Amino acid sequence: MARKYVNFRVGGSPYKETDAYTVWTNDLLGKVIASKTIIQPGQSTEGHKLIDSDVVYVVVNGRGRMEVVEYMNSEEGHGGDPSYGVEHQDSYDLVAGDVILVQSGDYVKVSNKSEHDQLAYLRIFDREGWRDKK
Repeated sequence: MARKYVNFRVGGSPYKETDAYTVWTNDLLGKVIASKTIIQPGQSTEGHKLIDSDVVYVVVNGRGRMEVVEYMNSEEGHGGDPSYGVEHQDSYDLVAGDVILVQSGDYVKVSNKSEHDQLAYLRIFDREGWRDKK
């Protein structure tokens, strides 16, 4: 059954909440996950490697920066050295309306560059890449 959410909401309770950011995740659909993240001013996500999932990021509010690292291998984790096996590294300035496509295996970290406004973005990704905390 279809569900409608307004004002960039994805429904549900916060999936993850820290002092720096909050994530809401909705697993209503069988093949894709809808997620919303809000990062507080001057804060960032912890960063993580996308595993078994391509992700579409849609920035809906604020401004920030996304760091993306593409690895030469598909091994999970790189020990204490995040530069191990780096094939390509890039970063993107973010503003509302931006759409960023990130491939499985890439490392992503998002930072809010504003001192006053929250940075908000939606993520749409395939279910295989969801690391459920349950």
